[in-house]
Amino acid sequence: MHLLMDARALQIHVDGIGRYSLGVIQALSGLEPGWKLSVIVNPEAAAHVEALPVETVICSAARFRHGENRELIPLIESSGADCYLNFSMAGPAPSIPTLLSVHDLMVLNVPGYFGSSFYRNIVGKFLFGRRIRRSIDHASAISVLSEATLGDLRGAFPGAENKAFVAGAGQNLFEGDEECNSQRKDFLLYVGNARAYKNTTRLIVAYARLKAINPRFPEMKMVVRKDRAFDDLVRDVDDCSATNSITVLSHVTDDNLRELYRECAGLVIPSLKEGFGLPALEAMAAGAPIVASAGTALEELVGDAGILVNPESVEDIMRGMALLTSQPELRWDLARKALKRAGNYSWEKTAAAVAGMITRITS
Repeated sequence: MHLLMDARALQIHVDGIGRYSLGVIQALSGLEPGWKLSVIVNPEAAAHVEALPVETVICSAARFRHGENRELIPLIESSGADCYLNFSMAGPAPSIPTLLSVHDLMVLNVPGYFGSSFYRNIVGKFLFGRRIRRSIDHASAISVLSEATLGDLRGAFPGAENKAFVAGAGQNLFEGDEECNSQRKDFLLYVGNARAYKNTTRLIVAYARLKAINPRFPEMKMVVRKDRAFDDLVRDVDDCSATNSITVLSHVTDDNLRELYRECAGLVIPSLKEGFGLPALEAMAAGAPIVASAGTALEELVGDAGILVNPESVEDIMRGMALLTSQPELRWDLARKALKRAGNYSWEKTAAAVAGMITRITS
């Protein structure tokens, strides 16, 4: 089996899709040592796969751009690969069997995903909807990370669920030997980006209100990737009454992130939508209790290891944070459940599901 994997979503600073790509690639290399694995990467991200037992294929073609097919399809067709695994939700449609990864459909179902411009959101939703439709129609199989995303796929593209399967995801920050930390520090943690679906504006408002009610309420640290929405988040923090109690960090190292997960009183992640929720899994693997949004993929992931809140209600987000910080016994119970639940997820399990489907569509 020669598998060609398209990891052009991988960036210098690794984000969620990048972590997913690297996790699956590494796990596949261990699970299927007899397979030839080739990985398409952008030049600036090639260093991330240098240590892996894969063939690196350098390609500077940007995802979701005009002319992408003209460069990618000849590359894929001439590679001799038996299967093409695209870690993005849209892309080339080569003649060989194709496995498409759909992490989420927020580009279609989250208002304001493309920023504050009404026109940009209308155009963006139309263009991405067309690209995704073409890729889904062409794909031999579709992997999704959660039942929630499978439901979104069913709603947006009826019939597509017939060739879709839930592969889940894993995390590689913690090895599974963590213990519940009874000496956690007095701060709340947020990890993610600042785009509309992450709901950071409501989170900051909820936090500021709690701090106004109780000046001794714990501080909050926010690890936020710098992207097009980062400046908006910084303005929200600067403008709120609790600005001196919020620390915004960007591009932290994995070692720093591990320390934050191990020491925080809990992770707060009140997203309006999620395809999976990798920061929540990472926090759970560190034994951190969670405040997460109900009715999203986070509820599916976190289950009874967290406090579920209505992400559209500032008051309910406040309730979740207040409950977490005020009840030590609850935090301890949630931490133990988080560690246990995190053990249900691994890159090996995801890679096994992916490998099984690749075998089926190439037989």
